[in-house]
Amino acid sequence: MKLFYSPFHTFIHKVLVTAHEAGLWDQITFVPTYPYKNLQGEDQGERYSIAELNPLDKVPTLALDDGQVVYGSQAIVECLDSLGKSESRLYPPEGPERWDAITRLALGDTIFETTVVLVMEGWQPEAEQRIGVFEWIWPKIIRGLDRLESSCAKGFKRFDIGQASMLHAISYMDFRTRFYDAKDPLYPDFDCFENRPNLQSWWKEALERPSVKAHYQRPFEGDDSAEFLRKNVEEVLAAQGRQG
Repeated sequence: MKLFYSPFHTFIHKVLVTAHEAGLWDQITFVPTYPYKNLQGEDQGERYSIAELNPLDKVPTLALDDGQVVYGSQAIVECLDSLGKSESRLYPPEGPERWDAITRLALGDTIFETTVVLVMEGWQPEAEQRIGVFEWIWPKIIRGLDRLESSCAKGFKRFDIGQASMLHAISYMDFRTRFYDAKDPLYPDFDCFENRPNLQSWWKEALERPSVKAHYQRPFEGDDSAEFLRKNVEEVLAAQGRQG
């Protein structure tokens, strides 16, 4: 299998967590991909494109050995979990526990996605920032974190896909405040753990999982060139009986 993904390990990728938890880590070729370089309009950016495999030209994108391509992180984690060699699945069997897990998956993913919107808006010159965007998004994030605090207070029977998404979202919020030169007019130094002791306790424990330590805060080691990406795209196309 080949996973085309963003090789920034300063936040936790739920797809990488799932791959590790599923026992598939050593069966995956990790292909660093930089879709944002396509915005530069340069040849280098075009060579980083995976649009032939994923019409959205987005990461993550998973290519199976037979050439089938799965994209969209929620589709990928379900695919990896179904192929997993581990006895314990991240998706619980049908029933209340499953619906709780996939609801937290959706909540964590939405917190992550809306945080990305805040970052991009914060990149704009202060005079051009749309305050309404911040006023619309922040209450959603705060209510979402409060709901996760309640979930952590109740506890979990086992590690599940919802927690993988929670790790993704919360680590990115921390990444936002530490690394992005983005100015947020409402909460420039937001601390998601403030007044949420159960969420913080869960976070500290979850960071010790091997599936997190396998990549989190560990620089990518390998080939991240456009040539390497192109080689892997061509191999997927060949498996599909196509040529690039």
